[in-house]
Amino acid sequence: MNGKRVKVKKGETILDIAKRNGINIPTLCYHPDLKPEGKCRICLVEVNGKLVTSCNTKVEEKMEIFTNTKRVLEARRLNMELILSNITYARKDFELIKLAKELGIRKIRFKKHVDNSKGRGPIEIDNHRCILCGRCVQVCQNIQGINNIDFVNRGIFTEVTTPFNIPIKDSPCTFCGQCALYCPENAVRERAFSEKLIKYVENISIVKDSKFSIVQTAPAIRASLGEMFGAEPRTLVTGKMVAALRKIGFDKVFDTDFGADLTIMEEANEFVERIKKNKNLPLLTSCCPSWIRFAEETYPFLLKNISTCKSPQQMFGAIAKTYYAKKIGVKPKDLIVVSIMPCIAKKFEAEKPEMESAGCNDVDIVLTTREIGRMIERKKINFSKFGDGEFDEPLGISSGGGAIFGATGGVTESVLRVIYEIFTDKKLKKVNFKQVRGFEGIRDTEIEMGNKNIKIAIAHGLGNIRKLIESGEWKKYHFIEMMACPGGCIGGGGQPRPTTWEIRKKRIAALYEQDKKMKIRVASHNPAIKKIYKEFLGKPLGKKSEKLLHTKYKKRKPKYF
Repeated sequence: MNGKRVKVKKGETILDIAKRNGINIPTLCYHPDLKPEGKCRICLVEVNGKLVTSCNTKVEEKMEIFTNTKRVLEARRLNMELILSNITYARKDFELIKLAKELGIRKIRFKKHVDNSKGRGPIEIDNHRCILCGRCVQVCQNIQGINNIDFVNRGIFTEVTTPFNIPIKDSPCTFCGQCALYCPENAVRERAFSEKLIKYVENISIVKDSKFSIVQTAPAIRASLGEMFGAEPRTLVTGKMVAALRKIGFDKVFDTDFGADLTIMEEANEFVERIKKNKNLPLLTSCCPSWIRFAEETYPFLLKNISTCKSPQQMFGAIAKTYYAKKIGVKPKDLIVVSIMPCIAKKFEAEKPEMESAGCNDVDIVLTTREIGRMIERKKINFSKFGDGEFDEPLGISSGGGAIFGATGGVTESVLRVIYEIFTDKKLKKVNFKQVRGFEGIRDTEIEMGNKNIKIAIAHGLGNIRKLIESGEWKKYHFIEMMACPGGCIGGGGQPRPTTWEIRKKRIAALYEQDKKMKIRVASHNPAIKKIYKEFLGKPLGKKSEKLLHTKYKKRKPKYF
């Protein structure tokens, strides 16, 4: 390679070898989580006089490889110009423009052809920006197993779209957003339901009206938002995040972890009830709206098994528009509830007609991690220089159990901390249930609690959920955690790019660090949770709790049939 002999392992690609030896080969369509397909042809190298793509060409004995010849550089530039000829707009901080500068491209010789943008539902495909790298198609088909998008047409008319070109909101899409997460150019992206509300949030500090605005932040955000401002993955930015949101102008900054603690309380008691009655087991978790849409359309026979608990986002919204609004003397319609979520499907969830507890939407607007990061940038807030702020009370008080909700296995562990004390009637001494932690797509364990053996399974990634259900193995468990995104919410479709398995693991480690530092680690020990049940809700699964914190599911006939 470049005149030096290198040792290689069987099965390695030229790109693998180059990386290991510190040789830079530019890539665009390549992603470490996906099978390399060599679509963009930016990673070309010269092998024994021929140009080949390095990402998917395996090394062989007697190969003579050059990575930086004049012929290689000219071919890379030509391919980049052809890609750019299909793009009408690209942000300077995305991969394409950075790479074009690296290749020394200042001018494009080819005419632009594409004019086929599609904006539909919580996710939109903008073919003005699409470089046809195929990452979105791969993740939808090979990892999530939904097969909702693919390439159509040929030549310069090639584009990515849904089956029969139907609107995304009417397609088999679950809005998991993994296509958007893997897209290098923001061609597949989240879409705001209300531009008016977005403008309201952007100008919240200068708008003078009767509205009272609050914001809630999901557990996963504190472990990922810093990446948008140069922080290393695994950096917890909880305090800086709170301070930045207060600077934007929200009246109160609260924590979705409070909603997660409520979810734990309701779900734990629901599980105990089902165990006692030996009815509708296993209990399947319900806090992932992408999984819920998948179940309602694809596996309606499972609906009786799914927990009736709303997600933490929606529980928080319901409590904010009722309990909190009354406490501060504001009408529910005048209380603007904004959610910062790692998830695009949360936008869809907030708009569902059943998510109204006080005659209006419980959550008014959902912004992804990427969206709030860009908003902070636009407002020229120096995120890295901020000191630490504190969440407001009472909806900002939470437990470590709420904090780990963002990691695969976190919901299960949080629930186990509460049901252990219910089943054994003893105070929990060791709060960690490490048996449920891990990264395998489907994993299981059995935990003894008093005189009961609880069989548990965890599945993350829709492809793995499909495997578990269609194998029939799901029937042998008592409790199953279902998360649509690989790694759980820390790998959600609205998280910063890039997101790889290495980055997911670091974010998960950060959430467990947060949990470890918390004074309260079990949801049932949270004084704010105890108080809200005493003052307002009564008890878990009580009449008021059922009305505000639980929901129903129904078989939904897809519009595309």
